[in-house]
Amino acid sequence: MRPNDVMKVLMPLGLLLGGVSAHAQSTSFTINTSLERKAISPLIYGYNAYADGTNRAGWENQGGQASLQSLNLASRRLGGNSMTSYNWENGVSNSGEDWCNSSNAAVSAVAGAGNPSTAAGLAYYAPGAALVSFHDQSLSLNTYSLLQLPVAGKLPKDIVNLYPPSSCQGYDLWQSSAGPSNIDTARWLTIVNDKPASLGSLSTAPTLSDDFVYLDEELNFLIQKYGNSQTASGIKGYELDNEPDLWHHWADANNGSGTHPNLYPAFTTVADVVQKNIALASTIKRMDSSAQTYGPAISGYLGLFSLWAVWDGTQSHQPADWSSYNVEPFVSNSTGDRYRYNGMTMANTYLSAMKNASQQANKRLLDVFSFHYYPQASYNSIDRVQATRSLWDASYVEPSWITQTGNGFTDGRGLQIVTKLKQAINDFYPDTKLAITEYNFGGKDDVSGAIAQADALGIFGKQGVYLATYFGDAEGFVASGFKIFRNYDGRMSSFPEISVQALASNNANGAVYAAVSAADPSTLHIIAINRLTTAMTGNFQITNPVNFKTAQVWGVSGTTTAITAQTGLSNIKSNKFSYRMPASSVLHFVLKP
Repeated sequence: MRPNDVMKVLMPLGLLLGGVSAHAQSTSFTINTSLERKAISPLIYGYNAYADGTNRAGWENQGGQASLQSLNLASRRLGGNSMTSYNWENGVSNSGEDWCNSSNAAVSAVAGAGNPSTAAGLAYYAPGAALVSFHDQSLSLNTYSLLQLPVAGKLPKDIVNLYPPSSCQGYDLWQSSAGPSNIDTARWLTIVNDKPASLGSLSTAPTLSDDFVYLDEELNFLIQKYGNSQTASGIKGYELDNEPDLWHHWADANNGSGTHPNLYPAFTTVADVVQKNIALASTIKRMDSSAQTYGPAISGYLGLFSLWAVWDGTQSHQPADWSSYNVEPFVSNSTGDRYRYNGMTMANTYLSAMKNASQQANKRLLDVFSFHYYPQASYNSIDRVQATRSLWDASYVEPSWITQTGNGFTDGRGLQIVTKLKQAINDFYPDTKLAITEYNFGGKDDVSGAIAQADALGIFGKQGVYLATYFGDAEGFVASGFKIFRNYDGRMSSFPEISVQALASNNANGAVYAAVSAADPSTLHIIAINRLTTAMTGNFQITNPVNFKTAQVWGVSGTTTAITAQTGLSNIKSNKFSYRMPASSVLHFVLKP
């Protein structure tokens, strides 16, 4: 649910290490440019485009276009809770439980489509105005667009209140234990994936007076305007809605009923989520066979565990049909190892269902498995700099309720969420890509945010994640975490595209990532992280066919978000060197022969 570009004078290694305390901790970093070579997907350097909420750095506020350009993004997603209810025909969306269950212009306004018309009946915006604004921005930024489409079942017809009250107390429009009341039913429209041929051809000017919204008509509108996904300007990817595990689930005094209990009045079931995903994916592939489909955009570990494993402090509550899916091979792939996937049985169920549907359709219906990750153990700077390790490191057991023995999840084991999901993909739907379409480790006001963000990007590249789009304010130290990879010198210079083996001797102390470029194979880039709040000596050992002699260094540390030129190296010997890494720092080394 934002560097300096002046290099300092290179200094001899002996002078560089002169200030290192004899008691400073040290970590060894070993790099081998011949091993573990794999392409880094540029789409991991991505960002969500503010479909939910305000006061985020957008196109026209808080730095605007120049701020986004400085991040040197490669992908953008228009998605979130409100996009589940975005009506492309007139720009209305419903905020659900996020904001008084109000139907309003939030998505359209925040996406850059301006204010709604109040003098044109139901035509508050031109068709697809928010989508057009979003994708035009992506084209200006030269980024890949991932666009979320709705599948839950209902969309709002009109704006109830353009500016709902700040407090939802007493604001009971749309609210009913059984869903919309008879009066409110007139304000809901039904989603239909494929427009019946009897109603005529697909229109780019849809009818506002009927009770339906046709998604193939929405896709046709976008294809007519931009071309299909194979064209330079076409939209390349579509996500099959957002966080279905939170649409509507079991609730008590301590747990809300989900994000859209009125739009989607029945408790969510596994069968319904799978069926809706298959149906929409089929429509997308019919309209644009080369477009990439992403799903199911699960909200986090619990959704991956059993769709909506709502924890009430003593037990976990699952959907009504869960017992039909919590069986082999989904639990352990018939191995008897219940920790093979750390309990993420819903992920296996979904992958298997999409594979079976694809085989029946004789076409791949799911290109990318997507999920969201908001860590449970990043509440302070000390935990934040370690929290990224839950993505891959078996030796890291995060201090959260998910890993506690007896709660029925990992029972004291490391989460390894990316590693386990990759294994699930290999077992249940091979060649499916992996995406994290929302994530946020926090810390934009603290250097720990730069460390976590940079570490996350390094992990995504090293672990083969296909796309990742940060959700939140990419400002302050979070922006620094992006820029250390994508704009470290203020000239849009970037970490290269071929990852090579890079290992740290102590993952709790530091992390290291290394890459080379096909265009410049003689240059090696290393990003090294000091998680400690004290200075640390990094001892680097590189295996490479050619000896490196010099290194330029940029970094971020301390209380300033600026990425600055650090003391460089001019006399590297035998591809070994040591470097004093400031407390809580991220350094980018550029080594040349």
